[in-house]
Amino acid sequence: MATNSGPPLSLRPFPVADRQPSNLAEFIVRVNAGPGGFRSLTEDKLREQIKVEENPEDEAEQEDVDMSDVAGDDEAATKDPNLARMEVLKNVDMASNIAMLTLDSLSLLLSKQNPTQASVTLSQQLRDMVGIGTLGADKLDEPNVNESKTKSQEEVATGWTLMEINKTRNAAEAASSFLEREVETEGRYWEDVMSVKKAGWSMCKVPQERHTLGVRFGFSEAALEFKNNGLAPMRRCDEGSVELDLGRLGGVSEGLVVTFEKDGKVVGRSVPRRRSVDDPSLESRVLEARNTIFSQELWHELTREARTLAAYDVRLQGTRLTCQIDESSKITIELLPLEACPAADDTLPDNATTEMMLQSLHILLSYAHRYNELLRTRPIPPHVSRSRGQQTYALLRPILARIKSILSIKACTAYVGDLVGALQKAGLPASFVLHTPQASSAEPGASGPNQQSGAQTLVRNMLQPLEFTVKLTILDGTSLTIRGRTFLFPFTATYYHVLLPPSSPLQPAATPFADGYSDLGALSDYVHTAVARTLAAHSLSYLAASSAEISGEWALDVIGTTIQDADADRPGLHFAVCDVDAAPTVVLTSVAAGEPSGKAGQTSWMWAKHGNAAGETRKLEAVVEELASTATS
Repeated sequence: MATNSGPPLSLRPFPVADRQPSNLAEFIVRVNAGPGGFRSLTEDKLREQIKVEENPEDEAEQEDVDMSDVAGDDEAATKDPNLARMEVLKNVDMASNIAMLTLDSLSLLLSKQNPTQASVTLSQQLRDMVGIGTLGADKLDEPNVNESKTKSQEEVATGWTLMEINKTRNAAEAASSFLEREVETEGRYWEDVMSVKKAGWSMCKVPQERHTLGVRFGFSEAALEFKNNGLAPMRRCDEGSVELDLGRLGGVSEGLVVTFEKDGKVVGRSVPRRRSVDDPSLESRVLEARNTIFSQELWHELTREARTLAAYDVRLQGTRLTCQIDESSKITIELLPLEACPAADDTLPDNATTEMMLQSLHILLSYAHRYNELLRTRPIPPHVSRSRGQQTYALLRPILARIKSILSIKACTAYVGDLVGALQKAGLPASFVLHTPQASSAEPGASGPNQQSGAQTLVRNMLQPLEFTVKLTILDGTSLTIRGRTFLFPFTATYYHVLLPPSSPLQPAATPFADGYSDLGALSDYVHTAVARTLAAHSLSYLAASSAEISGEWALDVIGTTIQDADADRPGLHFAVCDVDAAPTVVLTSVAAGEPSGKAGQTSWMWAKHGNAAGETRKLEAVVEELASTATS
């Protein structure tokens, strides 16, 4: 089509040649359509054309026109080349327009049947003006309407209507059943959700799943690898129950098992509680997931702490953590799935010990969480950084310190008890008193956002160094106090300090070491020396005050454990406390002048708490008096 803008093109057919123009406009169109148009139209030509039309029989005669005139006319026409050029261009333009109009018309007709192929040749201007498929050439049959056909059509319409009504009814019934099931399943789902909410668990939306509700059962102050695992999506099952998505926990419920062995036999075992098979409630499942993640974190922290406790015989052997208490007993800790945990055995005698140990580990980890929260919320100076990194928690070390303290108390008490029994066998008024301070209960005080609670204060007091005291009375007016103290840091050990009263006769005779004693063996060496010197001094005083005939000047030697006559060559009396059959024993030995004690052939008298074949039945004072009298005579 031509690119110039103008009125819409007319799709009317060209006028037939034998038809007379009906108006002036049609006549002008016909003239312009002819060769030359109005430019070559003259009055003579019009008259000639009218004459030809009136006398068609003269047309043949006119053909025999003199060719010379025609030649003259052609020569006249060649004189105006511009006019001929314009005429040729005009004819070309008209032919192009006709061809484009014909192509657009046919393309528009074909666009109704084959729009893809016709759109290739259809012009964009016509497409924008009338669109595609707006012109068709199909002829429809005239409807043959009669009464029977109308009735048949009504019946068909009624049938279709009834079918659609039935279809709508069936769809409504199906939708109603579906909605009833959805209401029922949604009701069960929200019942479980509300039961968890009423139980006190925190609910929130799951990150990256904004349309999914989740329950938070983890701990905000846990390690980073466990903090992100404390949220489980609550997904709805087909029957409406809630399914906890515990994929981050491994999909297996786990717990810690503590086993106490003596001489290779299990004497105590603490087994985690399992959820009953008859209890499928959502609250119990959330609680089990909370216990699982807590046990996993506790095991992780125990393995980290075990690396710092190698000096205390704590070893990680495969999937077990073993702690050797002494030569015959050890404790084993392992993380097991609840299905693989051994069955509880109530007949084991030390089940209470393992249960208290397991509960202590849980309490200490909870205390560490609370302490982290207190450090995080407590105001600190701006120049102090809050990021201190993940510290190793003291979980197993306080338990080891408590066990070591208990063993130290037992060992010290047994030793002092055997010593007092030996002194009592010797007829001396010896005694001892054991005092262990009780843990102070946390008194309720001022509470605030940055203050520790009563439970935290109680746990903190339990983590302080453990102390016990043993007051040993050797004789009336002669006593000493043994103070044992078990430290947690920097190393876990029990130290013994000996305290003497200000007016004690042991101050000049047996002054204790000011820094204390690191083990019971070093303490027993001092006590043996102090008791021996006390017995020597007491025997010397007894001989001086005795009514028996005892002559000579009896005195203590330089060491203070032997009395002898300074003016005569007589046997002396040596006092000592020795370990005989692993029990403290009071030993009195007759030592010849100038001989050291312990030489073969010397006569000794022994007093022990549990008598033996060599035990003496008389009192120490009687034997001393007898020996002193014999030496005098």
